[in-house]
Amino acid sequence: MLTARSSEFKKYGELIEENFDDVVQYLLFNSPMPEQNNLYVRDDLKMHNLKSFLEIKNKVYKNKETEIGYCNGYNSKLNCLEYHNGIEVDIAATDLVLLLALQEDVHDGVIDSKDVKAFYIKKGEAVILYSGVFHFSPCKLSDSGFKCAIILPDGTNKDLEKPSEDKKYWKENKWLYAHKDTNQAKLGAYIGIIGENIEVKY
Repeated sequence: MLTARSSEFKKYGELIEENFDDVVQYLLFNSPMPEQNNLYVRDDLKMHNLKSFLEIKNKVYKNKETEIGYCNGYNSKLNCLEYHNGIEVDIAATDLVLLLALQEDVHDGVIDSKDVKAFYIKKGEAVILYSGVFHFSPCKLSDSGFKCAIILPDGTNKDLEKPSEDKKYWKENKWLYAHKDTNQAKLGAYIGIIGENIEVKY
């Protein structure tokens, strides 16, 4: 499997060569796991005091307003792809897999899942995903699930005050492409993924 150190990853983002133990320890001991599926917390104010977050906010986001939260859960499928205006930083508190695609993979308004690449991210590694790179929930690599910190421009993923005329625009600063066999599709999300709904197996 490809990793964040693979040359292929350079099209999608970059690895941050720093120590993120404070974030990892916080998530492991202070963030809950859901009973099933995933739990997403957009902004955890307790994490704003972590040294790693303050350094990333300074170095990566140039002190612009940012949020830090997490996604914990048991997901193992592609399901959807989303992108944002602005970079995303993911810090893996467990081993996990990210499924990624590029804007150039969109053809006639859809992405074929065969063009999606899987990247293994080790516990403790942090990656920058470039603006516009398609991604979604991490995928687990053990029965105990995954935990991942997520840093984004402030306000990203807030609920919209009213539905957008652009069906892809699902939440604030979030454009979503769903596979037809997903809850998001049933809720009216734009069906923009064709092919197999990829499942990560271990």
